[in-house]
Amino acid sequence: MLHSQSGAGAEVERRRGLSREEFFERYYFRNRPVIVEGWLEDWPALTRWTLEGLRSRFGDAPVEVMSGRDAEPSPDLHAERLRRTVPFGEFIARLREGPTNDVYLVARNSLFQREPFRGLLSDVLAPAGIIHPAVHAPECAHLWFGPAGTLSNLHHDHLSVLFCQVVGRKRIWLIPSWETPRLANGQGLYSDVDIESPDVERFPEFARATLSTCEVGPGDALLLPVGWWHAVRALDVSLSVTFVNFDVPSRNTYWRDYWLGPVPDEVGR
Repeated sequence: MLHSQSGAGAEVERRRGLSREEFFERYYFRNRPVIVEGWLEDWPALTRWTLEGLRSRFGDAPVEVMSGRDAEPSPDLHAERLRRTVPFGEFIARLREGPTNDVYLVARNSLFQREPFRGLLSDVLAPAGIIHPAVHAPECAHLWFGPAGTLSNLHHDHLSVLFCQVVGRKRIWLIPSWETPRLANGQGLYSDVDIESPDVERFPEFARATLSTCEVGPGDALLLPVGWWHAVRALDVSLSVTFVNFDVPSRNTYWRDYWLGPVPDEVGR
């Protein structure tokens, strides 16, 4: 393929001070990932979101998490039976125990829409001109919170995502959307390939995929273009925020055959 021959997939570009115009023209509308530095510099979350600070604010509040993930071969495909409600302080204690993939607070737990956690959205700011300012609208912003060791295996999203890293580091693998035939797309939006131990005898086409890896840390914002395959491993205790309501007339571009729930371009106007 021309993309793989160009070498463009070997590395995810990292930019600082990227303008709105160049972001949309060079990356968003061309379906290309990019890591941007500097967009989160004014976020209170970068200093306020510590384990002890969050525990002191919300320790007794009930929180829904995905628990028992290690016992489930495909936890993302069986989320309903993994839902558990625990005191937030107990969840924080689990994070301190060390690396594990067994417990994770993911987007589907909708923490930003639950009392008393809605106030956390005051600690994040929509990058001006990039994300629509109505971040409090349902399905427009989500939080991901877990220990070192959480893994979201290869999948692609229904729409483009601005992935903002607040606490800790994450390793991310990326493969272009147009290489889907090489990804053993067995169910829905998921690949059957184990990203950390791919069986190329079982999935020989995967060996030809244009695979990039990158690392994001506090203050980084990564554009995950719609349809791009990705996997995410937390290297530390990690807090991430994702936005899907871009500051363009359509708000986003959707893989509509698989869209589940309210469509973000129909809310927050």
